[in-house]
Amino acid sequence: MKKNKIKNLVLAGIFCALVLAVASVHSVLYNDSRLIKPTVVSEYVFQLKDLPMLISLVLVTVYVLYLVVTLFRSLWQNKSLPKNRTRKIHPMLGLLGFLGFLGFFGFWTYSELEIIYPFFAFIFFGFFGFFFEGKLSDTLKDELYEENEKKAELKAYKIGFLLLFLSIWAIARGMLSWNLEWCAIFMLSSMSLIYGIVLFLSKYFLYKFESEA
Repeated sequence: MKKNKIKNLVLAGIFCALVLAVASVHSVLYNDSRLIKPTVVSEYVFQLKDLPMLISLVLVTVYVLYLVVTLFRSLWQNKSLPKNRTRKIHPMLGLLGFLGFLGFFGFWTYSELEIIYPFFAFIFFGFFGFFFEGKLSDTLKDELYEENEKKAELKAYKIGFLLLFLSIWAIARGMLSWNLEWCAIFMLSSMSLIYGIVLFLSKYFLYKFESEA
């Protein structure tokens, strides 16, 4: 994937996220949270104030579809590479990891609208790993590389299991026991974040081991 295309892809993602955030604030402040709260499609009646939210939803949907198609096309093109080489990825693709910060938006959506799905966005922090994978783009996968890859994954999994254990231990010790809903949200957000951290660390440690080799 070319550098300019990746740059445009990242900028488009940031733009869509900002448009969605602005449209959501507008809907909450000036449109009674329409299209943010659960909406029955059969009962929906269009209002002019719905336009910003509708435009943002269309933009985000088109962007996600385009992102998925682009990534799959890139992966398909990488199949033509020799099997003993790593796939070609530009480090700038790691900037998509900033989408993980949308997970913090979940604290507001839950407290105001009781919507929890934005917490899943913490998984996107794993996209930061694309930066280090890009540094190793088109690298020879010799025996040393494969050994470092296994070591990196094992180390990342160990840290992930440790974080998961600490999260479960904190809940078992009575953390947030006064509110079962927040307890469930803590587990949801922590597991999403841990998954993203493991994805990131597996690429980071591999890059570190390869640099030290």
